[in-house]
Amino acid sequence: MAYVLQKWIDGYNGFLQDHRDDRSADLPLLNNNWQVPLIVGAYLVVVLRIGPRMMANRKPFELKGVIRVYNLLQVAINWILFMVISYILLNRPDFSYQCQPVDFSKTTQGYQEMFVAYAYFVLKVLDLADTLLFILRKKQSQVSFLHVYHHSMMVLVSYYGVLFAPGGHNFILGVWNTLGHAGIYLYYFFATYNSPLAARCKIHLTRLQLVQFVYLTVHFGRPALTGMQCGFPQLWHWIGLVQTVFFLGMFLDFYIKSYVKKPHKVE
Repeated sequence: MAYVLQKWIDGYNGFLQDHRDDRSADLPLLNNNWQVPLIVGAYLVVVLRIGPRMMANRKPFELKGVIRVYNLLQVAINWILFMVISYILLNRPDFSYQCQPVDFSKTTQGYQEMFVAYAYFVLKVLDLADTLLFILRKKQSQVSFLHVYHHSMMVLVSYYGVLFAPGGHNFILGVWNTLGHAGIYLYYFFATYNSPLAARCKIHLTRLQLVQFVYLTVHFGRPALTGMQCGFPQLWHWIGLVQTVFFLGMFLDFYIKSYVKKPHKVE
């Protein structure tokens, strides 16, 4: 068993060394093959086992001040990254929305794409704090399968994305995701004040997420299903398509249960 495990570890390390983008090899969290998988593994253990047990006989922490600062920080970072990506796209008239290759060159444009992909990945790692705040406040009902799966998979997908496909066709994912999350964290901020504005916006934010997933299904699905070749790895078209369809189904199920079958006061 130990021999098989060691062979698997050696194979994994060898594959990453041979196929990853070496431009990001020295960046924090990317300079070791095991940091990010271990972070995600530790996250799952803490939020599903250790955290709930630790809080079982404790009173919830009062963290409104921390949460407000955290939400505003998330709004600012997501909005800045959204503006950066949008600026890049607006100044790239040759960018193809049908199928855009990854620029692996060591040029200004190539590094620009790579660092945007890296910034997006780091932001997904920061998002893991959402769940920890839920647990410390004993809001375990909000630690749903959708929530945990979404947060852990976004870290892993963005991590391997920056290693193997930093930029290119993935750029549009960053546009939608950062815009949506800026709105979501702004909603969370106002919700801490029990704002009527937050209550009115909640359903519209969910609809925005559904629109995002429908668009991204087409965005990744067209080149995946037609076998379009443009220099962007076909595997990553399929990863984008499968993950997007899965999230679309999960969020649609949430939307139907929350707003269609269940009456709501504010439209």
